[in-house]
Amino acid sequence: MRITSKPGNGNKVHIYIDGEYTLTLYDDYWYRLGYEQNREITEEELASLKEEAGFRCAYEKGIQYLSLRAYSCKEMYNKLKLKYGPEASQRAVDKMLERKYIDDEAFAQTYARHLFEGKKYDVRRISYELRLKGVEEEIIDSVLKTLDNDPILRIIDMIDSKYKRYMENEKERKRIVNRLIRMGYSFHDIKSAFREFGIEL
Repeated sequence: MRITSKPGNGNKVHIYIDGEYTLTLYDDYWYRLGYEQNREITEEELASLKEEAGFRCAYEKGIQYLSLRAYSCKEMYNKLKLKYGPEASQRAVDKMLERKYIDDEAFAQTYARHLFEGKKYDVRRISYELRLKGVEEEIIDSVLKTLDNDPILRIIDMIDSKYKRYMENEKERKRIVNRLIRMGYSFHDIKSAFREFGIEL
C-alpha cells in the first residue's frame, strides 16, 4: 500500500491509500510523522493512523460541545461514543481531563446550583439528576452539603409566589402536589407546607 497526502481545509490533511481517499488527519500530527509521498505502509501503520484520526475527531468534537455547555466525564464519553466508538472517545475524554477542560466536581457544583435555584428542585431530585450524569456519590454528597436547603420553607415560598391562587381548587391542589413530588420533595414536607396555608392533605 502506498500513502499520499493532500492539504485539506484549515489544519487538515487528506490521506490517500493507493490513490483512494481513506481518512483525514490534523496537520500537526501528520507532519510530525514525517511520511514521504508514495511511501509503502503496513496494515499496522494504517490502523494506527485511523486510530489517531478517530481520537482527534472525537477530541475536537468534544471541545465543540464544551463551547456550548459544561459536561460530566460520563456524559461526554457517552455522547462521543455514539459516533466515534469507545476507544477514541475514552482517549478524548482523558485528554480533556488532563487539560482540565472537564471537571466533575466543578460541573456538579454548577449543575446542582442551577437545579436548586433555577428549577427549585429538592436535593433528592438533584442527587438523582447528578447520578444520571455519571457523577460519583462522594462528589454528590459534598455538593449537596453546600446547598442551603429547607424543603418546607422552599415549598411555602413556591406556593406563595406561584400557586397560592390555585389552592382553593382541589383538582389544582393535586396537580401542585404531583409537581412538587416530581421535583423531589417528600409528601411529608409537602403536607407540612400546606398546613401553613390551612390545608390538610
